[in-house]
Amino acid sequence: MPATPQPTPDNDALTVHVESDFEPLLPKFMANRKKEVVTMREALERQDFDAVRKLAHGMKGAGGSYGFDRVTAMAATIEQAAKAGSAAPIATELSLLATYLEQVQVVFD
Repeated sequence: MPATPQPTPDNDALTVHVESDFEPLLPKFMANRKKEVVTMREALERQDFDAVRKLAHGMKGAGGSYGFDRVTAMAATIEQAAKAGSAAPIATELSLLATYLEQVQVVFD
């Protein structure tokens, strides 16, 4: 499984450019993604890989719609791990995703 690149001072991995039309929708988008991380963690604790897979699949699409390519990539990793029933990669990626959602900076174009 490919590792998620970690942000460094030399790149802008924590900056996302979003169309200004999405500005009023972004607070709800971010809140929903954070809730989904919590829900996926709870499902993972129950070993409910199907629930994790479904949530990750939806997040993958939502991330792409808003221009959050890293959210899409991380959700795809979680979805694949859930299909395989692999808990450890899901837990790792959920931690990275939660951190990313807290740290990401949005620039409206």
